[in-house]
Amino acid sequence: MSLDIHPAKPSDASNLAALSIQVWLHTYAKAGVRDALSRYVLAEFTEARLFNEIADETRRIFICEVDGCLVGYAKIAFNARCPVRNISQPEVATLYVQENFHRRGIGSLLLDAAMVDCQSNGYSELWLLVNHENVGARRFYEDKSFKKIGSFDFQLENERHPNDVLMRELS
Repeated sequence: MSLDIHPAKPSDASNLAALSIQVWLHTYAKAGVRDALSRYVLAEFTEARLFNEIADETRRIFICEVDGCLVGYAKIAFNARCPVRNISQPEVATLYVQENFHRRGIGSLLLDAAMVDCQSNGYSELWLLVNHENVGARRFYEDKSFKKIGSFDFQLENERHPNDVLMRELS
């Protein structure tokens, strides 16, 4: 098994879109797919949008490929406004790993790459949102020294979904 983590290239956009839809629906469509979920993923995770994010200098996307196939990625949004502390610091905007590759250290490697990149760009903190009901993800981040600093609701059409705001100091 050949594992490679590197910054995304524009040619990765279609695979990033497909993986995003797969992971997001697996994580959040526990009761099945419905209109609000479909509208969200089809608008949010497009090849064009991801292509633009790869080119955006205020973002960085690290991908993980196993034997040449995309299995996960981490997206950092530099200078993102933290909803709890009202400061601009890098946000782990996305950390997705395909279910078949969970518990193989891929999420840790992607998060490490993101943290090193943030540190090398002079940042001292990193924050993220994690769905309150996503116990596995919350545990993963807590194991990586992220601490809860508050809550923020993710709005999906007329629905509110509680998220924990987690922060970690970079050293």
